[in-house]
Amino acid sequence: MLDYSLKTNRNMLAFLMAVLFFASLSTVLFELALTRVFSIILWYDYAFMAISVAFFGLGIGSLLVHMQKDYGNGTQHRGGIWRWLSTPQTMMTPAALAKKITEHSIAYAISVPLFILAIALIPPDTSYIYVFYLISSIPFFFAGSIMALVFFAMPRQISKLYFADLVGASSAALMLDPLMLGLGAESVLLLTSLLVAGSAIIGALLLLRNGNSRQKAAGPPEAMVMTKRSKITAAVVLAGIAILLVVSSPAAMAAMQPQVAKGIDTFAKVHPGPNKGLYWQLKNPAFEHLSAMWNSFSRVDVTTQHSLEGVDVGAGTPVRSSHELAHIIIDADAGTPIYGWSGDRADLAWMRDYMDYVPYNLTRAGHVLVIGGGGGEDIMMALAGGADKVTAVEINPLIVSAVKRFGGPANVYDNPNVDLFIDDGRRFISSTIDKYDVITIKLVDSWAAQLAGGYALSENYLYTVEAFQQYYRHLSNDDGMLVMIRWNFELPRLMPIVAESVARETGQSMEDASKQIMVVEDRPGLYFGRTQDSQQYYPVLVMVKASPFTDEQVNLVKQKAEAGRADVTMLADSMINPPYDKLFSSASTYGDYVAASSLGNPKVPTDDSPFYFAKEPVPQQMVILLETVLVISAALSVILVYHARKTGTKFRQRGEPGMTARTAGFVMFAVFIGLGFMILEITFIQKFLLLLGTPIMALTVILFSILLSSGIGAYVSGRMFRDRPHRAVFVSVPILVSIILSYFFFLQGIIDSSITMELSSRAALTFALLFPSGLLMGFQFPALIRMASTPLRFANGARENKNNNNTTLLWGINVIASILGTVLAAMLAMIIGFNGNLLVGLAMYAGAGASALLSFVAGKRYYANQAPPLTERE
Repeated sequence: MLDYSLKTNRNMLAFLMAVLFFASLSTVLFELALTRVFSIILWYDYAFMAISVAFFGLGIGSLLVHMQKDYGNGTQHRGGIWRWLSTPQTMMTPAALAKKITEHSIAYAISVPLFILAIALIPPDTSYIYVFYLISSIPFFFAGSIMALVFFAMPRQISKLYFADLVGASSAALMLDPLMLGLGAESVLLLTSLLVAGSAIIGALLLLRNGNSRQKAAGPPEAMVMTKRSKITAAVVLAGIAILLVVSSPAAMAAMQPQVAKGIDTFAKVHPGPNKGLYWQLKNPAFEHLSAMWNSFSRVDVTTQHSLEGVDVGAGTPVRSSHELAHIIIDADAGTPIYGWSGDRADLAWMRDYMDYVPYNLTRAGHVLVIGGGGGEDIMMALAGGADKVTAVEINPLIVSAVKRFGGPANVYDNPNVDLFIDDGRRFISSTIDKYDVITIKLVDSWAAQLAGGYALSENYLYTVEAFQQYYRHLSNDDGMLVMIRWNFELPRLMPIVAESVARETGQSMEDASKQIMVVEDRPGLYFGRTQDSQQYYPVLVMVKASPFTDEQVNLVKQKAEAGRADVTMLADSMINPPYDKLFSSASTYGDYVAASSLGNPKVPTDDSPFYFAKEPVPQQMVILLETVLVISAALSVILVYHARKTGTKFRQRGEPGMTARTAGFVMFAVFIGLGFMILEITFIQKFLLLLGTPIMALTVILFSILLSSGIGAYVSGRMFRDRPHRAVFVSVPILVSIILSYFFFLQGIIDSSITMELSSRAALTFALLFPSGLLMGFQFPALIRMASTPLRFANGARENKNNNNTTLLWGINVIASILGTVLAAMLAMIIGFNGNLLVGLAMYAGAGASALLSFVAGKRYYANQAPPLTERE
């Protein structure tokens, strides 16, 4: 067995751990950066799907290695790609393994720039969605084969190897945001190829140097880790990628001649698709592209418009864009303007003609909270409305940087009357004790900020019943007002949240709650607002007052709406248009409202299931993704069954057993821990998001905590249960189940009570809460590999002497199950909520424990009835 010949080779173990560390680090970096890339090219939903499908490359690479190590024994004399792919066990010397790992690492390095070139040249359209899926899976395929070969090399050292794997992944969580800020997504992708190939090549050269004398005595040049030809190939690949990484960096492109920079941009940069607003601006000569910046959860572009021709001013009202200095575009589509301002409030008089200003006609706004400061428009509106102090909360620091850079010397974020906080709006308001005369939330799209890495199709907590209750509690007095602007097609989804939150907070009926709500079309209050009666999509203004609106206030809003040719949906209880009349009527039920409004998703968003933007109980794209995952999994299962039968026949011809209940137990164990790990990881990310606030901090702290603690768990399990892997499972799973149960009952209370702590304390608390579960989850995969690869004893105490190294098979199955787990986690959260997900994750690990017990009992029974091998009897 290969492991016995390598187990004392410390140099080989160091090589494998280094390669695995950088392969895992690079794979996670590639995955998270790719999410950003596809969000620019396509759309958020497709980005999530692309990452999940592409991640199949890891599993397929591993399973191919598993099959080729068996079939490879008959391919020694074949040539071409088959011989390169095959991995015959009879040829698995340390040098041969290191050579093959290095070859796959170089192949990964070559595939990444080719992938970037492909996505730059393929039309960025959803018509090519499956082409994008296919080409994005190729680097993952090579990464998967590298990892599979490493795990295959030393299954007895799985705890150390898995530790290196997870430490590499956790390091990626720490490095992602600084790398994205400094290099951009495309350069981060290139960097991964340099890390993977560089670590393997340097490690192989060190192996060659340390073992040169032994390898010369061992045989022909083919046994060497690297030949002269492979050294030249490696040098060319590394040099080429390094040069490409340097010339495509933002600093280098800024220093180039425009024509040269344009050429590099064409072939090495990501371009938005035609379903994105930035795409049309870049094609329009009236717009100039000023800058592009990346971070871990967004790309922020800034453009400016030189010509105002073609802008419909609408009823002779002032053209808002005439005051615009630049326009911020997030992920190539969501926009927020940067307006020029001298710093004198008198210069903001033009804002008073818009519907956005109406709330300031109704109440004295001394202190205003703006959630989603963006380009500063809402802040300027509050200052125009007479606010003495404006507290602005903006989640994306790149947006603030863009405003300070392009907003002129009097930009709003440097105004002495404005206090800026880089934070999530919901976390901020949950932690502050301040009261506000007006709280405004204008077109803040939570899903755009939260798709930080493809781990979950998640949303934040801005649009839930509990969130609206907190907004209501932070209104300063009876005249305090919550002001929201959302799109008209969202109104049927939004109004039940508004109505229920007011009813809960006041203890009133829905009928009485209606007295505190008004809804008016926001026309023409936005640069991109409704300017024609035929326009289907336009913003609406929702106002919720802490007390019933007076008749005078209702009449004032009615007059403003008529003057601006705006439609009125609801004027407190004096006028409620269908279908909302059924929502606020005691004679109707919620079911009547759902039927009348044709509401696709009747579930009211709560903190436990905060999917406000889900138009259906389970979005169609999630169903398509699940179907795709299941089809691919079924196809791979058929291939594996066919392979198992062929190899099983060979085993029986050699007198070895075929598929047993013990093997089935191992397969089920791999499936259960793959599903359980991802369901719990995604649930933890969502749960702790409210505590940590910004997506950057949430992604860094949560992923780092889970992955690092799991890596430590893998190492500890190997130290404590090296020769008794079943015991590692039997001890850890009951404790893990108990911890998950405690999360179910107490975690939300702990988060709620700790949300006012300093950021460093919240990060430390997150790590402390996640560490125990992560540690025990890390026990499972190394225990599985040791269970599957450790020789069992026969009835007389003799050990079996056959090779049980199915590491590559089990790891591939585990990866595919993990992909399925990511999809199920998001779907189940929409149906049963994240607390329900905790119980599902608990059930998965309980199932893993039961599978381990099955394999243990089956193995004992089988070998108790078998005669030992002849060599043992002799």
